[in-house]
Amino acid sequence: MKKILAAACICSVLLCGCQSQTAYLKPYTVVTASKTADAASMLNIEAWEGFAENLGVVSVEDSENGINQETLSQLDAKKIFLTGTTDKTVITAKNIYTQMPPASITKILTALVALETVQDLDQEVTLTDDVNVDVADAQVCGFKAGDKMTLKTLLYCMLIYSGNDAANAVASAVSGGDIPAFCDKMNAEAQRLGATQTHFVTPNGLDDPDHYTTAYDLYLIFNECLKYDLFKDAIHQAHYTAVFTRNGQEVQQTYDSTNYYLLGNKTPPEGVSIIGGKTGTTDNAGLCLILYVEDGSGNGYISVLLGCPDKDTLYSSMSKLLSDISK
Repeated sequence: MKKILAAACICSVLLCGCQSQTAYLKPYTVVTASKTADAASMLNIEAWEGFAENLGVVSVEDSENGINQETLSQLDAKKIFLTGTTDKTVITAKNIYTQMPPASITKILTALVALETVQDLDQEVTLTDDVNVDVADAQVCGFKAGDKMTLKTLLYCMLIYSGNDAANAVASAVSGGDIPAFCDKMNAEAQRLGATQTHFVTPNGLDDPDHYTTAYDLYLIFNECLKYDLFKDAIHQAHYTAVFTRNGQEVQQTYDSTNYYLLGNKTPPEGVSIIGGKTGTTDNAGLCLILYVEDGSGNGYISVLLGCPDKDTLYSSMSKLLSDISK
């Protein structure tokens, strides 16, 4: 069965809070402790030529040994990936097929499923008890059951401020209150994109042992998200003012991005423009960041860091990684 799963990977590819919460799904029965090796070992150049024409690809051996050792020696992260979106050149990579929790980067797939499913994002939705997140220190927007707002507002709050309550509300609204069914759609979409080493059990990414992905899978998902103008606009915003109704009264609440580059708290390398991205932080995942950036000529790049020990290290490592773009 594992070989069948690995073959499916070939055919398909070749894309803030802490503590744990109740998961919505059980893990795939075909996934074992050696989740990466079986699928990854079947990757080969011939398969890439047929199925990954528009993607950056890395062999299993290169991923394990690391591409661009000089830069890798300066980075403190468990999983590292940097590739172009125009010429598909992989610049730096390390352990990109190894599974780990992605924290709130999960929300890019939540957004993708919503964007693919709903035509009218300006429709008003009424929040239910699904909005409640009973996890200590979880990042929340402070929404309550009964609040009324558009799905677009929820998406912006989820992607900019990383509200876990907003993520639950998106999933509930899109699925008609059936969050387990929404998680099924998330996993089905991951499979469609070739992200076959991904299994998500929540729409928000709070820690759960059955919730995992890889740096390469996140690249595949993020690359697909960039096809949507709303997504690109949301991840580019440093601040967002949500307008919604509570108890019949209009409420306005401004939320700041969790991306320190957008806030001006961290500075990217010269010649690199941060278009936007998604952060993630949990106890098990560490600090994580996925970005879409452009060089001075307007060429695009996707970069991923997973498992950094602290915020300063996350951004210093990302800046060092992005410095390779202008070399």
